[in-house]
Amino acid sequence: MVVAADAGPPSADAGRAPEAAASRRLMEVAERELQRILLDIHDGPVQGMYAALSQVDLVRRALDVGTPEAMREAHERLTRIRTLLEHGLTEVRTFIGEFRPPQFGEKHLQELLESLALQHEAMTDTAVQLDLAPAVPDVALPVKIALYRVMQEALSNAYRHGGARRVTVRVAPAGAGRLAVEIADDGAGFDPATPLTPDHFGLSGMRDRVETIGGTYTLRSAPGAGTTVHVEVPTQ
Repeated sequence: MVVAADAGPPSADAGRAPEAAASRRLMEVAERELQRILLDIHDGPVQGMYAALSQVDLVRRALDVGTPEAMREAHERLTRIRTLLEHGLTEVRTFIGEFRPPQFGEKHLQELLESLALQHEAMTDTAVQLDLAPAVPDVALPVKIALYRVMQEALSNAYRHGGARRVTVRVAPAGAGRLAVEIADDGAGFDPATPLTPDHFGLSGMRDRVETIGGTYTLRSAPGAGTTVHVEVPTQ
C-alpha cells in the first residue's frame, strides 16, 4: 500500500500555499513531539530511577540484617539496580543524540548521514547499510536539515515501532537539481491507511519537512513487509 504526497509546485504562487500549510502542520507536529518526548522521559528514565531508589532502600535493609540469606538478596537487588541504571542511561543518551546539534553548517550532507547511521547502530545494535552515490552533492542548509531529520525519524521508527534489525539507506541524484533519499527497513510494517496514534506523529513531521522545502514524500508499508520512506528534494 502506498501513501504519497507530491508538493511539486507548478508555479511560484501555487507553490506557496502547500508549503505554508506544511509549515503550520510542522509546528503542530513539533509541539506534539515535544509532549511525547517529555512523556517518554517521565515514563522511561524517571520511572527507572524511582525503581532503582526503591531497590537501594531494600538493599540497605538487607545489609542491616546481615544474614547470609539477606546478603544474597542484597546482591540480587544490586544486579537489578545496575540493570535499571544501564537501561535509563541508554534512554537518556538516545534523547541527547536526537537533540545534539550536528553542525549542519560545517559538515557535508554525506558526512552528516554517515555519522547518523553510525550513531544509530551504536545506540540500538541495529545494522544500517548506507548506499551513497559516487558523488553525493552538497545541498542547501534547509534541505540538509530536513534530510537529516527525516532519516533520523525513519531510523527511530524502524527501531521503536517496527522492531527492525536492518535498515538500508540509499542516496542518489534524481534528475537535474534534485536528490533522492530512501530508507527501507525489515521491521513489522503497518497499514498506512490506519489512523495514526499520538506516538506516530513523526510520520506527519517527515512529510511536512519535505513539503516545506518543495520536495515529494512517499511512504510504503504493509503488515509484515517492513516500511520504506522515499523522498525527493531540490538540492538548493
